[in-house]
Amino acid sequence: MSNTTLFLIAIVIIMLAAVPVAMMLKDFLPNIMEKSSGIEQIENRIYVLHAEAQDLQNRVNQLTQRRNSQSSDRSRLEGDIRKAEKHIREISEQPPLFVHEVGDPQAGLMKFVATVTQEKASAAARAAGERAAVNPIWRCANVAEVWASSFDEAKQMCETAFPFKLGFQSSFLRGDTRDSKKAGGLPVPPATIRAKAGAAT
Repeated sequence: MSNTTLFLIAIVIIMLAAVPVAMMLKDFLPNIMEKSSGIEQIENRIYVLHAEAQDLQNRVNQLTQRRNSQSSDRSRLEGDIRKAEKHIREISEQPPLFVHEVGDPQAGLMKFVATVTQEKASAAARAAGERAAVNPIWRCANVAEVWASSFDEAKQMCETAFPFKLGFQSSFLRGDTRDSKKAGGLPVPPATIRAKAGAAT
């Protein structure tokens, strides 16, 4: 046989062998491609799920920080509430403070503050045979806010409003001021009762 004949025979044999291989590839290749495509989809899904999990973890961390911050704020507020309640209890246990206003607040006048007490009767009143009923408010703390142009005038106005012969004694606490908001000097609890001088006497 010549070389050409042998070559042709080899080609025929290869073609005959290639037909079954091609049929096999026709059956298996789509499955292989489909499996390969499914793996890629799974990998892509894994990436997506990983990103979502990372986002959820970040949100959880933020919520945890917010919870811790709110817990700290709550503890601080509870402490403030306890302090306020204690302060309220302390104030409620204090006796009331009565404030008597002598004169009218006007521009150019100064406010003088004096403590005022009343005894059952002064020595002069007892000597004259006078008796004056004691108002229950004088068992508590009383102060007079006197509006006057000078200390001497304030002292005279206070003595007129709270006469010694009725058992009153007054003592000025400090100097004067033109700013009534800054003249509060004494602590004024919620039980403070304000009245014009004369109404309580």
